[in-house]
Amino acid sequence: MSIKKEIVESLLFRELIAIRTDTLWRMLFCLEQGQMPGIHEEGATGKLDNKGAIFIPGGLIYQDVDDRQVTYEATEPLDESIFREKIRASMQFDNASLLFPDGMANSVNLDSGFFARAARRIYTYKTAAFKRKRKIGPKLPTDIDSNDIVRSHCPTYLDPPYGSRTRISSCVAIGLTDPHMYFAYCKTEFCMSRSQLADYANRLDTAQERAVLKDGKTLYPPYVIVCHDTRYKENSLTGLIRILGIGRFGEFSTVTFEILNNKLLGEMRRKKVEPGEEHIFATHDGNDILGVLRTYGPTNPGKRSQKYQLDLIAPKRDLDLDLESIANQARERYWV
Repeated sequence: MSIKKEIVESLLFRELIAIRTDTLWRMLFCLEQGQMPGIHEEGATGKLDNKGAIFIPGGLIYQDVDDRQVTYEATEPLDESIFREKIRASMQFDNASLLFPDGMANSVNLDSGFFARAARRIYTYKTAAFKRKRKIGPKLPTDIDSNDIVRSHCPTYLDPPYGSRTRISSCVAIGLTDPHMYFAYCKTEFCMSRSQLADYANRLDTAQERAVLKDGKTLYPPYVIVCHDTRYKENSLTGLIRILGIGRFGEFSTVTFEILNNKLLGEMRRKKVEPGEEHIFATHDGNDILGVLRTYGPTNPGKRSQKYQLDLIAPKRDLDLDLESIANQARERYWV
């Protein structure tokens, strides 16, 4: 299954894009009034996603910042409408939302230091393990730090200093890209009994699988999805969405809502992508707005890949969105 297909077929992503399409109409109103937030300012959100969010497969997380094991109330039966309601509710909370096949834990405060240390040590040791010369030599190797990890999982227009949402999402995704190393690290850090280790190993395996309802619909993919509340680049109208843990180290995707201008047209021509009417999320003041999915290739810690694949998202065909209903509700909500 292609990365795009895996992403867009999930109910989580469809609901997030529905929410962000609502936000898009607010940002178009801000653009019309000359009140657009700057590219590095927060506030590129609407009433439905004001806090931003991090969605993490719950099996990755052993405990929260207070050393308490994560608990949640299972929902039986969990169906599409209940899951969508939980996603919308979670967008009103700070901290992380942990996803499970039968429920969700909202507003979980995670220890960002733990995940930063895990990422640093895992990739420092992996880099050392692949050295072929036996002698260390006079030039001592430089340790990999958390900024290296974050840099490799951000587009080129997102520069340091990195915020806590950017940092923790990039580091926690190592549990998906290097699950064996991550499990070994957790095994040394936590005092787990043999039965607890077996249970945690099973949870990590489950976190690497997409969660599916009984009717076959995918609840969420085995990725970390981050909804930023900052645009980060001029042509982007809403907060950036990053999708992490999709493959090898440094592979990630971004989703943006962008005006179809000459610059974007030129980029699509280079990537041999042809925009059509089916790709338009909104038209306002003579501007067509597209949903753009970019997937960046793998790289090494501290590096950024310049190679990426560009895809356009078709709101009706790919996501089954009712754009007219969303637009009407948004116009009432934001007086557009």
